[in-house]
Amino acid sequence: MPYLKTPRGLTWHYEVEGNGPTILFLHGFGVNGRIWRQQYKYFGDRYRVIVVDLPGHGKTDWQKVTLTCMAEDVEFLLTELGCQNIGIVASSFGGLVALKILELNKIAIKFLVFVGSQPKFCRSDDYPFGLESERIAKLSSQLQSDYPSMVNIFFRSLFTRQERESRRFKWIQTFRKTDDVPSQQALLGLLTILEQEDMRAIFHSLSLPILFINGTEDYICQKSFYEGLEKSIPLAQFSWFQRCGHFPFLSQPHEFNHEVEKFLERASV
Repeated sequence: MPYLKTPRGLTWHYEVEGNGPTILFLHGFGVNGRIWRQQYKYFGDRYRVIVVDLPGHGKTDWQKVTLTCMAEDVEFLLTELGCQNIGIVASSFGGLVALKILELNKIAIKFLVFVGSQPKFCRSDDYPFGLESERIAKLSSQLQSDYPSMVNIFFRSLFTRQERESRRFKWIQTFRKTDDVPSQQALLGLLTILEQEDMRAIFHSLSLPILFINGTEDYICQKSFYEGLEKSIPLAQFSWFQRCGHFPFLSQPHEFNHEVEKFLERASV
């Protein structure tokens, strides 16, 4: 299993598959890099696929880090692997890491695919999207009093009822039983970042090919946020998965892979 210790002393776990143009996959809150299993193998036939475990998730160590620290460490890892130009596929919290990597501007990013992700996850007076701060605070309290069972409860909540009743979800649950439970402190740390970070400035300055993939029933990333982005982000493309929640790449992996593949062909990657 490949590991890399960054200058700040944090040991990261990552996986690499295939050869060709590089695609970095970034997971979200409460899961790990294995969540991209169906994409890792599929795109590894034609691309160099890199999957990392974010701090405190999977097999990556935990230490208290900022979003900037995470982005700097990922950039260090990519540089050590000899990556110059990459594309990023980011789910949920991973989208914030991707935007911070763009902001640091040390690694050339060729394209972005955002899956159930947005530049700010906490609602405010000037931003009526994402989660209410009270809901984030409640989740934080629940994780402190009912850990780790609350991790699974929250994970289930990200799927629609129809998805949870499917054979596919039963496979997902079986697959998750073999996963390492994320660090409790890591989850609490990431929740703080989710509540405080605002990446709208870099987000609305995007001028590279970008694909948004969302489930129509995603209660975190609702459709109203994406309306009008065609004007502010000219190169943006959109794909909506019907009756799907926060993880279309888990519920409908083949359809998801096909959508990303079509995007890569249009973007000449």
